[in-house]
Amino acid sequence: MGPLGFHRFNSTNDPLVALGSGKQPVYLRHYLADLNVQSVLEEPNYFDRDYLSEFSSFYGVSSHGYINRCRRCRFFSYIVDRKEMEAALGGDADALGRMREHYRGFVVLRPIPTAPLGRTVLSWYPDPAALTTPRVTKPSRVYECLVAGLTLGVKGIAWQQQDTGVSACATVALWSMLHSSAFDAHHAIPTTADITRYAHRTASLGSRVFPSDGLTVEQAGEAIKESGLEPEIVAGDYQRGNLRGFTRDKFSACVATLIRSGYPVLIGGRVGNSSDKYHAVCAVGFRECSPPVPTAGSVNLQDSGIRHLYLHDDNLGPSVRFEIRTDPSGRFVRLKASAPSPLHRMSLPADPTSRYPELIPSYLIAAVHENLRTRLSYFLKNSRDLARDLLKAYAGAVRRGLLTDPKGGLTVCTRFAKVGDYVGADLEIPFGPTSPTLGRVRLELAERVPPMSLYVGVVRIGRGAKPLMEVLFDTTDANANHRPFCNLQFDPTMGALIDLLQRNGTINLGITVKAY
Repeated sequence: MGPLGFHRFNSTNDPLVALGSGKQPVYLRHYLADLNVQSVLEEPNYFDRDYLSEFSSFYGVSSHGYINRCRRCRFFSYIVDRKEMEAALGGDADALGRMREHYRGFVVLRPIPTAPLGRTVLSWYPDPAALTTPRVTKPSRVYECLVAGLTLGVKGIAWQQQDTGVSACATVALWSMLHSSAFDAHHAIPTTADITRYAHRTASLGSRVFPSDGLTVEQAGEAIKESGLEPEIVAGDYQRGNLRGFTRDKFSACVATLIRSGYPVLIGGRVGNSSDKYHAVCAVGFRECSPPVPTAGSVNLQDSGIRHLYLHDDNLGPSVRFEIRTDPSGRFVRLKASAPSPLHRMSLPADPTSRYPELIPSYLIAAVHENLRTRLSYFLKNSRDLARDLLKAYAGAVRRGLLTDPKGGLTVCTRFAKVGDYVGADLEIPFGPTSPTLGRVRLELAERVPPMSLYVGVVRIGRGAKPLMEVLFDTTDANANHRPFCNLQFDPTMGALIDLLQRNGTINLGITVKAY
């Protein structure tokens, strides 16, 4: 095994410092400094599943003489030395608690000189705006790792640097996607070598498998299907010459809906103003925006104002904050790396995000469960149409003197949810975990609503920050049969409108559950 290494973070012995001034090592040092990392525990010999797959597929037959072992570095936000480690391994509860509390993640270092950064999972850095506009990081999951019999856990989602021998940017973006918390033990996480083989199994078009030059959209979709999932592919809705892009509303709504549902999103597009350079990244989170205050008679997408995404970019690092911008004409979206102000005061090389080119997204790809059959674009259109129909009906009821005018429009927010999660943790958010109303609502959903699909489409309709109702859609039928089967009413005024519309047959929102 060899002796473990105990190093001070950012010292000359720090393995990340030894990697030099490349964009990825420098970005990681900035990221770890913001996590207040102070020490590095290095395992000198570590067999990594992903690298072993790459080794057997490509590097093991190279005359260069690559070894099949990696190193693994763990990071802590306090000083860990051999004495502290021995105490924790010997059952000292205080030392064990400190190591687990201050553990911030790991980096696998591969013996590939041009792409040494392998599987990397780091915790999210502090979120000072969490109480007002929190991050949405639903795809993150807990990774548990052993060192000398000690179990440590970190919540995040895996990232790695691409190597053009086995993987390229789309491959590692797919690899990160398939690590999502949305997937269970029935969906084994493929290695990058697996993904490359999956992509070429039925869509190789005669090209070489290894070394990999990258994947087409079609190959990415095939790789997802070979992994036991279904590809959700959304093309940009803006076209000018050979440039395809996204309007802000569509881009924000699609990405936010998928991430809020637990699905990371592969974003592919053009690099800056180049006509022949393309790149793919993986969106793993976003920053909620303040709910819009819609004007009278208007329907606004709640997510249209999102400003920041968090992207796994193999050319930079994990969880890079990007700003959602539009081109000068305001017609299509551009993504610009925009790191927050540093939380540390360490002396480090310049942050590489400041010089990073923009990305113009042209398509989105997500891997979703097989029994989630509703297409995202169709779901979003139906959601917006439903809100418009309700607003129109509301205005008619006001004119007839049946309801009072609330003096405002409506906001729409969408997501997919596993039905167990929806009835469980999701419903606790509007009520709290010990509300009597919550208990009644859960019983009504169990007893009055027809058997629900494993995944439901959830449309939340509100006015600004105030939720008025949620409408549930079956996700297992054809688009033509995409109808709501239940509505939860949080507001008596909206409830009165729905009751009126249901009685006169104007609209059918399924079983009504009064949640107030």
